[in-house]
Amino acid sequence: PDHYPAAMASMRVLTLFAATVATASAFMAPAALHGLALRGPAICSAGLARRAPMGMSTLSMQDSLDDKKLFVGGIPWAFDSEDLREAFSSFGTVTDANIVYDRETGRSRGFGFVSFEETDAAKKACNEMDQAEVGGRTVNVNFAKARAPRPEY
Repeated sequence: PDHYPAAMASMRVLTLFAATVATASAFMAPAALHGLALRGPAICSAGLARRAPMGMSTLSMQDSLDDKKLFVGGIPWAFDSEDLREAFSSFGTVTDANIVYDRETGRSRGFGFVSFEETDAAKKACNEMDQAEVGGRTVNVNFAKARAPRPEY
């Protein structure tokens, strides 16, 4: 039909626009995120599961678990990194505690990471804190997977 080439051209323009917006938003991070204290009622979004990138099997990601770093999902939005550190400090020396924030809004994404000085402390925290109630929410705790290599462009 006569309208087929026009529809394809419109689809190409729409695809190009969507790719441009996605790329631009990946590089836009508000500078106001630093020192942001999010205090208020504990509202939580569930932790997000990470998929293996194309071409990389899930088995290779599971083989690269960090034995001192924990992934914590289901963290209340009102929590900051210091609250997360306090929640896990009873299991051993916490070397690092970070909550992941959304680049666009500056709000917590509901998950973070806790690193311990000793492997035994991380194992104990993982076993005891998984499915525990923290700030009125049930958290999911697992050993963190090594970050997948990012493709070079």
